[in-house]
Amino acid sequence: MKSEKPWLKIALVYLLLFVSGSQRFMLSSDTLLVVAFLGTFVIWLFYTDRTISNRFVLYVTVFSGFLLIIHLYTGGSLSVTSVVASTLKLVLAYFILKIVGHEFTETYVKVVVVLAAISLFGYLVDSTNLLGTAYRALPSVGMGGYEGYEGFLYVFGFRHHIDRNNSIFYEPGAYQIFLNVALFMLLLLKTRFTQKQQWIYIAILLSALITTFSTTGFLIFATMFGLFLMESTVISANAKLALVSVLVAVALLFSAQFQEVIFAKIEDLLDVKDITDSSNLRSFDALVDMEIFRRNIFGVGYDTYSKMVSAIGLIREGQFSSNGITISLAIYGLPFTLFLFGSYFLALRRLLRGFILSAISFGMLMMFFVGESYYVFSPFCLSLIAAAFIYNGSREKENEPAESVVTG
Repeated sequence: MKSEKPWLKIALVYLLLFVSGSQRFMLSSDTLLVVAFLGTFVIWLFYTDRTISNRFVLYVTVFSGFLLIIHLYTGGSLSVTSVVASTLKLVLAYFILKIVGHEFTETYVKVVVVLAAISLFGYLVDSTNLLGTAYRALPSVGMGGYEGYEGFLYVFGFRHHIDRNNSIFYEPGAYQIFLNVALFMLLLLKTRFTQKQQWIYIAILLSALITTFSTTGFLIFATMFGLFLMESTVISANAKLALVSVLVAVALLFSAQFQEVIFAKIEDLLDVKDITDSSNLRSFDALVDMEIFRRNIFGVGYDTYSKMVSAIGLIREGQFSSNGITISLAIYGLPFTLFLFGSYFLALRRLLRGFILSAISFGMLMMFFVGESYYVFSPFCLSLIAAAFIYNGSREKENEPAESVVTG
């Protein structure tokens, strides 16, 4: 891509985030997905060499073919529309990465840092009522208990999570993964940022992460930070010590909130009695999913899944599990689930090369999927798979990602 078009790269990286769970996108019923795909396709035609990896074409064929087989096997319970949407998300991610090229890491960090800074202001406005109801003059987004205002830079007055920072996304538990990935790049990968820039960016991202009060987000960061302390050479030992001191001070300052967000939630998750205990929805979800999977290990599709959840879980039809791993087994079956999650692992292995880093990164991704089932097929996560066909780990290639400093 032409280097004199940095604004286009920024716009495309933002687009990747926007179509991966923003509140406005979630309300569009995939209309915005089609618009984003067509727009990105046109840009790809004009700003790249218009080549597509043969291996990626083969992968997309297998990916879509697998889903079509499930569609036929389940008698249409997994709709053709769903198959097409999943395929579009994967190809969209490929086009965006192909256009942005080797500058993706730095561009991504900058975009997320800007969104994080805006979200800190938005969170301050929401939590302190700083501007009163002035934000209502902005365009509205959503309805019922899920409405907010604006939605392209921040969802102001989002009553569903008024006490937490969700940026442009439909919930803080989704927002945290974008922050954690940016932190991962800064802490564990080589970037072109100066040390001063790194510190500023880390401070902004950590501040935003804390205000999400996301259990999964904190656990993922703790895992990442432990790996960073042990292996990374990006920051000096003294700088690591300073960072640890700051985090300890923050943990003490917010000890009550951390007690509720982390320890109380973990205890709640582990306290489920059995498959009839619907008072604990996250653990209950997983148990119902596994019962559906046990009855048909090749998957039941969306429509049948919805009916079985109602019958087995004794809850309203249309309820879906938040656990991305167990719901994948229930809806798509064992063969495709192994194919998909295996693709994620192999993609990380190819991109990060070091076994320790890639294995732990895969573990963090699975932690995220446990709490956010939608993201199993989000463009943002599927971009990991797409990236493996673009960035091949060779320093001589233009599209190589920043080199990992952790080796296995």
